[in-house]
Amino acid sequence: MAESEFYIPTSNAQLHARLVIPSSVLEKPDGEGNCGVFVICHGLLDTKYAPLFCALQRFLPFASVAFDFRGNGLSTGQTSYGNYYEEAEDIKCVIEYINSGALDTHSRPRVIGIAGHSKGASSVLLFACKYPLLCPPLLVTISARYLMSRELPNRWKPHHLQALETHGRFLWRKYGGHTLLTAGVVPDVPVREYWIAAEHLQLRDSTDMSVVQTLPFERCFVLNVMGGSDAVVPAADVWDYDRVMRLGTHDDSRVATRVVPEASHFWNSEQELDNLETVVLTWLKSILPLAKL
Repeated sequence: MAESEFYIPTSNAQLHARLVIPSSVLEKPDGEGNCGVFVICHGLLDTKYAPLFCALQRFLPFASVAFDFRGNGLSTGQTSYGNYYEEAEDIKCVIEYINSGALDTHSRPRVIGIAGHSKGASSVLLFACKYPLLCPPLLVTISARYLMSRELPNRWKPHHLQALETHGRFLWRKYGGHTLLTAGVVPDVPVREYWIAAEHLQLRDSTDMSVVQTLPFERCFVLNVMGGSDAVVPAADVWDYDRVMRLGTHDDSRVATRVVPEASHFWNSEQELDNLETVVLTWLKSILPLAKL
């Protein structure tokens, strides 16, 4: 297995990314000499080094690029609570960078799939709807929120709401280096302050995920995965995605939905990750002959 880390330049940030190429891919690109690449997108205030994304890069049978969205991890720039469409632009930049041939993969790189978790999963879907010609054949959403206005109970404390009313914004939390340092991975990730303003909340609440009905199903297959013990995103959300997506296609094979019993929102335990691996690889085995990569 080969690994490397690098920055992807964009007009708004330098996006830090990690490329992992399994030995099987190094030895045997596809029949046309292409190297299929999966792009992996993290969730709210997370990084590509979290256990879920390391596991995806380990078990996916393709080369993969996991990256930090703007304002997260080792990437530069600023993030905000409702910036789903900004993250969709980050995904676009990463895909264009890979498809341009800039990666050192020993064969021609081509994005064939995207996997996203939580906020990142919603951003993946918005990207695919906005840029259908760039949408790859395989989309995997993990723990994605559908109804953005349905906020997690008690996420905002009374002093947050008071500051919002008085000052128009509040400091929710600090995030960054200390988390990764505990994991013993990257000691120099900056610690940042995460401020939430009224306009950020309004932007999130107004983000309409029913646009997934317009996904380019003539060119893509979608797997939606939810943990049965998710305490962050309601269980109903994954079935909302399933229902609305099926309004956009008459081909049942284009949309698959799986609930993993007892799995949490963050997929941190070995058992959760083993179960996720089984779900994803089983789906890939059934879909790859149809996708005709």
